[in-house]
Amino acid sequence: MVLSRLSTPFPNCPMPYAVLRVAKIKTQAHAVSATGHNYRQAQHPHAIANADQEALHPNREYVNHAQKDYWSLLETRIQEAGVKRIRSDSVRGMEVILTGSPEGFIRGQDGRAVDYSKSKWAGDNLRFLQDKFGAKNIVSFTLHQDEKTPHIHAVLAPITEKNTLSADQLFNPKSLRELQTEYAQAMAPHGFERGVEHSQAKHDPMQRLYGLEAQHAQRVAELTKPSVPAPAIELSDPPAAPWKHAEWKAGEELRINAELARQAEAARAQLVEVAKLAQANTAAAEQVRVLQKQLSTSEGLKQGNYTS
Repeated sequence: MVLSRLSTPFPNCPMPYAVLRVAKIKTQAHAVSATGHNYRQAQHPHAIANADQEALHPNREYVNHAQKDYWSLLETRIQEAGVKRIRSDSVRGMEVILTGSPEGFIRGQDGRAVDYSKSKWAGDNLRFLQDKFGAKNIVSFTLHQDEKTPHIHAVLAPITEKNTLSADQLFNPKSLRELQTEYAQAMAPHGFERGVEHSQAKHDPMQRLYGLEAQHAQRVAELTKPSVPAPAIELSDPPAAPWKHAEWKAGEELRINAELARQAEAARAQLVEVAKLAQANTAAAEQVRVLQKQLSTSEGLKQGNYTS
């Protein structure tokens, strides 16, 4: 079986991006819903709808082996930590999604990702959260492999070093920027890099990870729609004098190569733009491969447009 990591053919194009998203768990209902989704419980049909029922590799839970509901896990951890002064509206937990843009994962010939359940990537993700927020505060860590791109749902209790419950202290705009940087550094050995800092004024809601933002969808669709084949480059009539044929041939080759270079540069610019959109949403990264194929086709035309 041939395995490969999708990659851009251009050295100046960005590496795959490390992706980290967070969401607050404020209510018991929210916690129960998240539990049902992440453990694919039948009473939560939305959890099953997005999942591949014929997935080759299993999902895996690394911490909450009994698959207890998140609310009870969080309440137990908060009580064990001896946290005082818990307001009724306090954020009990944070859900963190950890993944990367799709082309960063090794895949088989069928395009499906290989099994990451025992991978160093999964282990490094768990260690990153444990080192950052405390091992005891990570109450659940679930790898999903039944969707197109492997990703992790982790749930943690936002308990500070001073033993207070404060999501605002641990997950404010400044600390989130630092978290993104630190996560990208931790994932660098796996071929992922950080997106452009300050590229978004607001942190994306977690659900946007599953689909393009409306403001990006139209632009991405325009960039990745099937390309109309460029018209064939016609050769000019060769000179009648045989001794001028070599000069004519060299001139035609220069002209054809210049036109093909222009086409390739246009495709390259589209590829870079879609790659930038992928920082905001991993679904955009899926479309990068469309442009890579178009560009490869464009550059391959050199073999078909000119023959000696």
